[in-house]
Amino acid sequence: MKKVTGLIAFLSFLALLPFAQASSLTEPQLVIENTSNQIKLILKRDRHLLESDPSYVYKMVDEVLIPNVDLDRVSSLVLGRFWKKTTDDQKKSFKYEFKRMLVRTYATAFNELDDWNMTYLASRQGKTTDDILVRTKVTGDGPPVAVDYRMRDGGQGWKVYDVKIEGMSLVTNYRSSFNRLIRTSGMDGLLTHLRENNDQKAVSPIDDSTGDGKVSQVASN
Repeated sequence: MKKVTGLIAFLSFLALLPFAQASSLTEPQLVIENTSNQIKLILKRDRHLLESDPSYVYKMVDEVLIPNVDLDRVSSLVLGRFWKKTTDDQKKSFKYEFKRMLVRTYATAFNELDDWNMTYLASRQGKTTDDILVRTKVTGDGPPVAVDYRMRDGGQGWKVYDVKIEGMSLVTNYRSSFNRLIRTSGMDGLLTHLRENNDQKAVSPIDDSTGDGKVSQVASN
């Protein structure tokens, strides 16, 4: 059960590698596959580091997974109607702390990953040509799980901005949780809650800079 939970948590962030010919995949699906290739290689070659060095896991998630998420759009969606009411400084702080939370969440789930298979189903076009729903069926230790990825091309390539697992939206779940905190404690209260929780559980600082020894470079060697 623990492995299944870890797999679903990780898949709620980004799809894993399907056994499909690259030539048969659309651009959004290729974004998922190319990232997944890196993840597969890291899992295979660096399992000892992943198990012994939590900071390495954080760095891997931050460098390999996070760039494929549309953080601006996700941030606005999870705050819902409160997004327009926040100041620019509050928006900047929220995006920073929300990113830290995502890195923690998926770094924690990463070591529970085992094996999986994924099948692509027919994608569904959104209301505009730059919006699409990539539908998949994932099998691991348990029964198949429907995982659908809402993706958008905002000018910097296709990125994920919402995921539905068996019909349950991550954006909707986050919005419900965050909105409750905002209603009781205000936007500053939410920011304090996220910051304190991130600081308490942090392994290493995560920021927008990149340094030497990138995980993505390790995976490509």
